[in-house]
Amino acid sequence: MKHLEIFGFTEDPFRLTPDRDFFFPSRGHTAMADAVRFGINQGDGFIVVLGEVGTGKTMLLRMLLAEMGSQFVTALLLSPQLTPRQLVQSILCDIGFAEKSLARATLDRLLRALNDYLFRLSERNQKLLVVVDEAQDLNDDSIEQLRLLSNFESDKSKWLQIILFGQPELEAKLARPHLRQLRQRVGIMETLTPLSEKETGLYVNFRFSRAGRGDMRLTPPARRELFNHTGGCPRLINKTMGRALLVACANGGELHQKTIREAAASLRLKRQTGLAANMRKLFGKP
Repeated sequence: MKHLEIFGFTEDPFRLTPDRDFFFPSRGHTAMADAVRFGINQGDGFIVVLGEVGTGKTMLLRMLLAEMGSQFVTALLLSPQLTPRQLVQSILCDIGFAEKSLARATLDRLLRALNDYLFRLSERNQKLLVVVDEAQDLNDDSIEQLRLLSNFESDKSKWLQIILFGQPELEAKLARPHLRQLRQRVGIMETLTPLSEKETGLYVNFRFSRAGRGDMRLTPPARRELFNHTGGCPRLINKTMGRALLVACANGGELHQKTIREAAASLRLKRQTGLAANMRKLFGKP
């Protein structure tokens, strides 16, 4: 894109796709990663990661999966609106079972296949790590099925661990009385917080540098304006800064407070209206 070339970027610094090369280790993301690693090493049956839309859960998920050693086989579920049978089938497909061979299998047969697989893993001192993204969309029957899967274990250790990544409403869902048995198995439940105002500036400067402009900096007034409109949410920051570069290019190449304000206005972002409100406005999320 021509406006990026004008600024001297070698790639888009604010694209919305979660690229691990652009992972910014904020205080909140670093603490969350440490907590998840601790839970995995402790062998916790369930780990729950909460966060508003756009706070960087998917990026964190990719970073954690990339560092999993040979001790773990991972199954990643990205579309959790599944029946219990479909959920188990999806896990088996993701770890290498032929989808055709599972097409007509009953839930009982699928569970036996998974149990046999987990036993073979345990003989090699390995575990299965099941990761569910957008877990707030799980229905109650599938949540209960996940709880039952956590029963697969030997006398000394669990054969699989489950990490649920979801929006804040997942916590309310798990707090309901009929799901208390699963809630009791949650070893870690942490919430990923947005960036502070200072981190918002550091985040933008970090992305400038990654995209080839290590000399480019956001001014303190521009940083403050950006934070006031985005609440420190990485996705909103990316969206606003991407628009701000276009505005700056049209106005002679200056990236300052007024530029950020114009970019936020074009996206219909309001100051101090809260992260969730702006996310709903921009991305149509409930």
